[in-house]
Amino acid sequence: MKIGYFGIALCAAMSATVANAQINANAFSALDLSIEDPTLGSARYSGMGGAMGAIGGVTSALKDNAASIGTSTRSDIGLTFDLYSNNDRQCSFAVSDASLLFNIDHRNSSGYMSSALAITYNRNRTFDRAHYREVEYPTGFAKDKGEDEGGTDAINFAYAGNINNMIYFGAAVGITDLRYTKQSIYNFESDYTSEDNVSDDYVVNSRGTGCNFNVGLIVQPTDFMRIGAGLQTPTLYNIEEDWSFYSLDFEGEKWDEYEFKLHTPMKFSAQLGFMLGDRANIGIDYSMRNYTRMWGEFDMKMRELEKDVKAVMKTQHTIKVGAEVNVIDGLDLRAGYAIATAPIESMEIACANLSQMGGIYAGDYWNKKMVEYEDHDTEVIPYYDGPYFSLVTPQVRHYISAGFGYSGKIAYVDFAYIHKIANEQHIEQLPLTRLDCAKIASQYEDQKNTSNHFMLSFGFHF
Repeated sequence: MKIGYFGIALCAAMSATVANAQINANAFSALDLSIEDPTLGSARYSGMGGAMGAIGGVTSALKDNAASIGTSTRSDIGLTFDLYSNNDRQCSFAVSDASLLFNIDHRNSSGYMSSALAITYNRNRTFDRAHYREVEYPTGFAKDKGEDEGGTDAINFAYAGNINNMIYFGAAVGITDLRYTKQSIYNFESDYTSEDNVSDDYVVNSRGTGCNFNVGLIVQPTDFMRIGAGLQTPTLYNIEEDWSFYSLDFEGEKWDEYEFKLHTPMKFSAQLGFMLGDRANIGIDYSMRNYTRMWGEFDMKMRELEKDVKAVMKTQHTIKVGAEVNVIDGLDLRAGYAIATAPIESMEIACANLSQMGGIYAGDYWNKKMVEYEDHDTEVIPYYDGPYFSLVTPQVRHYISAGFGYSGKIAYVDFAYIHKIANEQHIEQLPLTRLDCAKIASQYEDQKNTSNHFMLSFGFHF
């Protein structure tokens, strides 16, 4: 654990103390900013389903095992383009991976035989998505729609060494960047009176930078097998956020802006790689992240957010399997599959676990007022004076990939396709008390959303 503490201390030294009066932060939005897509990288890496932590030789595997670049035998420079689309007809085009790798041959027949230096850029997640939901209640009809845009990226500075072609070790420092814009529009038409109608429009913008520290080790006991293990410290984000909210319930617009820190969970990983000469490679990767360990700082540690995180989050397990086969000299075919379990409880369980006051909300917009009844009895009750909005929470995600590539003496080119099937639950009009949440929890059935990545990489050996 000393490595993890060192990484946290390193990142903390690069961030500033933040403070303000109140903040719109909850367990679900914290999760949304923390999760990643495990198969994004270069086309070769993605084509194998991201299962290259022990096989190595590609800089994209740094996020799984920092020692992976130590297995490389040549220097290279590469660039990957990614065309993204989803079932909501959203499309985007971006550079998703770029790398510069230097392989240094120490010209030793044994011992410390070689080392590697790398500077990489990698897109960890694309937020682009839209959702729409219609719900018929006993008292009226509701429409909820939203749209998310943005992504998270990382720049890594890595070093790895090779001892006797049997032991590979590595370390990397990652600088992360986060950009996220969300709009949530909710309309409710009452069957009885227009006074009960609801029309809300919420927009939030999040911008942040963070850092983490990554170490890895690969052991090759035989010519055909490698065993790897990696650890990535929590990413410490320093986030600037602003939101605006318009509703029929009041005139004008509410808004706020603030800064806070978000600590994502630590990542543990293990890998197996099988090399069948020059004919084929097979990779199996496993990783875990305990999302109950997320926490935030806003002048001080956000205790209410921490309570809600522990109540609704759980450990996510990710398994990646991939293979590549050499068809003819230089031409490889690839395929892969990955599954990531749900990092959060179902809404039905979450409603039962959360406190009544905060509900699924942990912000500071709760106030109290005194109510006087006809019999002159009085009662102090809480009321909410912040924005209402909707969220989409991740459940099980599947990634199916395939690809091919050609590598010559000087240059290489690769293509990959990823099909993502994401089970999600749509939550409308947060915050909710435990009582309100329990009333409608049964409506939160999984919704299936799909997306596609078409990736093209090319590069040069030197």
